[in-house]
Amino acid sequence: MREQEQASPGEVPPLPSWAVWAGATGWWLADALISVSQVQLLQRIGEVEVSEGELWGMSLASSLLWVPITVMCLRLSERVPLTRSGMLRALGVHLGALLLVVVGRATFVILTQDLIGWYERLPHVGDILAQSVVNNLLPYLLLTAGAHALGLARRAHVRQRRADQLQAQLAEARLQALASQLRPHFLFNALNAVASLVQSDPDAAERMLARLGDLLRHSLESHGRQEVTLREELDALAPYLDIERTRFGPRLQVDWRLAPDVLDARVPFLALQPLVENAIRHGLAPRAEPGRIEITAEQEGDALRLSVRDNGVGPPPVSPTRSGGVGLSNLRARLATLYGARARLELRPETPHGAVVELRVPLARVEAREAP
Repeated sequence: MREQEQASPGEVPPLPSWAVWAGATGWWLADALISVSQVQLLQRIGEVEVSEGELWGMSLASSLLWVPITVMCLRLSERVPLTRSGMLRALGVHLGALLLVVVGRATFVILTQDLIGWYERLPHVGDILAQSVVNNLLPYLLLTAGAHALGLARRAHVRQRRADQLQAQLAEARLQALASQLRPHFLFNALNAVASLVQSDPDAAERMLARLGDLLRHSLESHGRQEVTLREELDALAPYLDIERTRFGPRLQVDWRLAPDVLDARVPFLALQPLVENAIRHGLAPRAEPGRIEITAEQEGDALRLSVRDNGVGPPPVSPTRSGGVGLSNLRARLATLYGARARLELRPETPHGAVVELRVPLARVEAREAP
């Protein structure tokens, strides 16, 4: 089973603009004050001589010019992070930004020489550019490294929060699955079916009780996993279907259309049972005629498509994106946390009657482990 992936940069909301600008301005104002105090100390011991106006002008101009550069570094780290997959592109973008900083600050010095007085006599342009490289290379690298460290910390926080949400949602799904199986009418009907078989078919009654035990055991066993293989999910679904087939008898027919190449694909744990339960409870149970459920699993592009189709009474007349009971609502929440916009769950009417629930998740297969 794969480990929880780290949140991607696109899943972490950008820092608010007001916070970025306020933080950068406060930081560099403090830097200017420290620089002024250091120069004033050197003045008192006779090491340097500079007027107060020139001192404050140069310190404030030099420090505050770093404010937009700091904001740029933070935004670039959010949009073009130095990741393994996009390292070359990110390096190109950050080198271009560094060149812009070096040239931009050198140009600022040239344009404001008469106003601020950076030099007693303005040097050659090449010398100013060389000095700009010396003065700005290390601060820019430190800013970029700090921005990326902040981004990594925020992505780690989002990853942990997402993992906590998944654990809570999985626990809720397990409790809901168990509750659905322990509903009085379900247990009454299942035990009544067992009682009716005790005299006529003791072996069938024993198998029925064993499937009830299997059903409850599967509901409680997940070992903390958010995803299982489709094969494991089908094994967990089998006891539920066996019990329902015993209850409904010839009124319930289940057809399987499973592509062999997707049986090792990953699916959310306890994803199929709420779909099947929804079809039986709301589609087939209200009608007296025989009913049929068709369960399909196949690859569709880079996605795995699971569908549960029934020929029952059909879904209620509500929005397809929000229809279904608590089980489907919980499954939608888990899908959003696990896969974001890459997953979809839809309930819609079937023609000429009945309903179909379709679940699409990114296709990912369990990698075979090498023998020791």
